[in-house]
Amino acid sequence: MKNALRLLFLQIFAIVWVVASVFLGWEGLCIVTGSKYPILVVTSESMEPAFQRGDLIFLSNREQVIHTGDIPVIWTPGKPLPMVHRVITVNYEVETNGHLKQMILTKGDNNAIDDSFMYLPGRPFALREEVVGLVWGYVPKLGWASLVLQGGLWR
Repeated sequence: MKNALRLLFLQIFAIVWVVASVFLGWEGLCIVTGSKYPILVVTSESMEPAFQRGDLIFLSNREQVIHTGDIPVIWTPGKPLPMVHRVITVNYEVETNGHLKQMILTKGDNNAIDDSFMYLPGRPFALREEVVGLVWGYVPKLGWASLVLQGGLWR
């Protein structure tokens, strides 16, 4: 009986250790990359051929200035999912405090038109503050398990 309890305790401890390690690893990755979402899965075909559905993308939000050609992930307030599209135009506006506000227009590589209709109503651009990170790398197809678990395999 004593050995059985000890074995049960060791098994529970091992599970807790693994879960805690994954959580701490994720939090560490968030700190290192400066992004709340350092790893995401591509869920649409809008960036083909650069990215395919199911590709795992890695983000960093350390770069303060966005440039044309960058691939940011933008999470517009009120939208259920983020959008990963290429920057086609960057404009600046001087705020009253003298800081420059970046206004970003994106477009999916596989889309015919830009994303101006996808941002907040009445605003045909995204703001730098809505960027959760820039894509710095990816692994093809590694995110398919996530799509299957979300039920989005056949979209």
